[in-house]
Amino acid sequence: MRWQSSSRCLRLATSSILADRIGLLPQRMARSRRNPFGDPVREITVRIATGKLIRLLTNDLDAPAEEIADLYKERWQIELFFKWIKQNLRIRHFLGTSENAVRIQVFVALIAYLLLRAAQATQKTVRQPLAFARLVRLNIMHRRSIDALKKLPATTQTQR
Repeated sequence: MRWQSSSRCLRLATSSILADRIGLLPQRMARSRRNPFGDPVREITVRIATGKLIRLLTNDLDAPAEEIADLYKERWQIELFFKWIKQNLRIRHFLGTSENAVRIQVFVALIAYLLLRAAQATQKTVRQPLAFARLVRLNIMHRRSIDALKKLPATTQTQR
């Protein structure tokens, strides 16, 4: 990449911004494909709390580097939240496209998750949340106590 240094690269001692440069992406990409983006881009190098370096590329040439880094940090928290939703609430896709439909689906899934966690906390038989959720799903129509669900019924000669 061809880079020119940004004139705004004033770095404070307490800042996590290590570099702020403006440049152009290469004209040719892999397999001799032409790069469709010919405008200048900005590269901001940031050191995050774990000590890891992250390079942010943006076409926003006017905003302060600290603001872009903060926006990235907030965006990353949103990404982690949606990852948690997919893993714990079992929402694979949203049923509606409006903000209200997505909000209702997330709230219903959160309520179901919290009810399952509260029910799991009251019993002593099943320790793992996933195993407890499976047990409840399999026995949702049976009217027995949660502790009794884990116990297998004794087989007798007449049942065989």
